[in-house]
Amino acid sequence: MKIKHLYIPMIAMLMSACGNNSDYRNAIPSRSAAVVSIDINSISEKSGLSGETANKELLGRLENMVKSGLASSEALIEKIFKDATESGLGLKDKIYVFAGEQAKIGGLLVKVTDSDKLEDILEVLRKQQVCSPVKETDGCKWTVIGSWLIAYNDAALILASDNKGAEPQGLVRQASMWLRQKKGEGFSATDDFKAIENKNGDLVLWSSLEVLPQEAVYPLTMGISAELKLKDVKALSVVSFLPGKTVVDVETMISDKVVKSAFEKKQLVTSEIKGNYLDMFPSNTPFWMTGNIKGGEFYDFLCGNPAVKRFFEKSMIPLDFRSVFSAINGDVALAMSGPEGREFIAYADITSDDFLRSFETLKSLASFTGGQVVLKNYGDKGYEFKTYNGSLVGLPAGPVALWIGVKDGKLYVTNKESLIERRVLGLSLRNRKWGNRVEGQRFFMVSDLSSLNRILDLKQLKGTMPSILAFFSGLDYLTVESGDGNNVRIEILMKDQKRNPLTIFLNN
Repeated sequence: MKIKHLYIPMIAMLMSACGNNSDYRNAIPSRSAAVVSIDINSISEKSGLSGETANKELLGRLENMVKSGLASSEALIEKIFKDATESGLGLKDKIYVFAGEQAKIGGLLVKVTDSDKLEDILEVLRKQQVCSPVKETDGCKWTVIGSWLIAYNDAALILASDNKGAEPQGLVRQASMWLRQKKGEGFSATDDFKAIENKNGDLVLWSSLEVLPQEAVYPLTMGISAELKLKDVKALSVVSFLPGKTVVDVETMISDKVVKSAFEKKQLVTSEIKGNYLDMFPSNTPFWMTGNIKGGEFYDFLCGNPAVKRFFEKSMIPLDFRSVFSAINGDVALAMSGPEGREFIAYADITSDDFLRSFETLKSLASFTGGQVVLKNYGDKGYEFKTYNGSLVGLPAGPVALWIGVKDGKLYVTNKESLIERRVLGLSLRNRKWGNRVEGQRFFMVSDLSSLNRILDLKQLKGTMPSILAFFSGLDYLTVESGDGNNVRIEILMKDQKRNPLTIFLNN
C-alpha cells in the first residue's frame, strides 16, 4: 500500500518536469538585453489576416507570393494557409524577439507544436536550396538559411544571427543551451519577464541600456561615475495598433543609483508646462516642442555631465552661458519650419534681460576678426550674428546667421529674421486636436509626418516598396508627451482615422 501511494507524487513530479521542458518561453536567453513579445494573434486579426473579418483577397495575394518563391510546393503551402497548425509552429501563441549585450546576437523564438510537420517544411526548403540539410547536435536539430541559424526541439524554435558577421554554425552550441533551459533558468524566470507578460499590447518591448552598441552608449555616459550599471537602466514599452493611430507607452524601470539620482535632480529643475507658446505659432507648424525649466538650476543639472560642462567652459564663443540660463524661468519652446525643416525659432520666458550685456563684449571681439565674424545690434534689445564659416566659432561649417534678443519679455533665438515678427493670423497650435493636452505636462512635442515621403524621397523606392510608401504617405502627425517627466506616451496618427495602421501597410 505504501508503494502504491508513491505513484501519485511520482506522476506529479513527471508531469511537472514535462511541463517545465515544454514551455517554449524557457528558451529566451537569461542574459538578454532586450526582449520583444509579439501578440501575433492580435496583429493578424487587426491586419485582416485572421478572425471573422479576415481579408480573403489579401490572404490570397500572400499565398500566391509564397508559392511563387517555392515552386512545386503548392499543396503544402495551401495546407498551411488553410490551417496554420500544419506548419508545426504555434503561430497563435506569442513570438519573442531577443537581443544580447550590444545587440551582438539577435534571435526570434517561436513555439513548436509538431516537430514532424516543421521538418516537412524544412525539407521543402532544402529541396528548394533555401536551407542546408537538417543536422542534430547537442540535443537539438538545426539548419542554416543565409546568415541565420534555425535550431529547434519538440518545444521551441530559435532563429538566431550574429550581428558581428560570424558564421551561423558557430551559434549551434549556444542555441542548444538556450533550448535546454528549464523553468527558472532563462529570462522567463525574471521579474522583468513577468512585467512583460502583465502588459496588454500588440507588441511589448523590454530593454536595458546594455543592448546599445558601445559607440552609442559612450557619448551618454562619458565622464559619468564608473558605478553606472547599464543593465539596471531599463524601460518597458507597450505598442498598440488602434483605429487611426499607433500608441506607444514607455515606462522607465531604473534601479541604477547614478541614473536614478539624475532623474530625481531633473524633476527638481523642471516644472509643469503652462502652455504660453501655444498661441504664438500657427496650427500648421511642422515641428514644435515645449517644456518648463528653472534656468539656473537647469544649467547646473546639465553641467553635472562632465562632457556638457566642458562644452560650455571651453566654447569658442566666450559667452556667459550661466547668466543666460539663469535669466530663464518658465516655459521654453522650439519650432522648426521651412521647405527642408531647417528654419527655427526658440523662445523662453525670462525674468531679466541683464545677460544681454555680455553680447556687448562679444561685439568688440568680433571686430578683430576682419569681417569673418559679424555681431551687431538688432533693434533695441537684439543682436544679429553672421559668419561665412560656422566652424570658426565651433558651429557647423558653412554660412551661419542668427538673431538673438529679447522681445515682449521673452528670449528668442532664430536663424530666420522674418520669424521674429511673425503673427498668428488664423488658428494657432492651441486649436489642434492635441492642443488641450499640453498644459500640465512636463514635456510635449509634435511633428508633422504628412510630408515624410517627400523629405525621405520615398518615391524612389522600387519593387515591393510601394507598400512602405503608402504607409508613410498615410501618416499625419506624431506627438510625444510626458506628464511626470519619467514615463512617455507616443502617438502616431494616420490621415484615415478609421483604418488600423496595419491594414494600410499590408493592403497596398
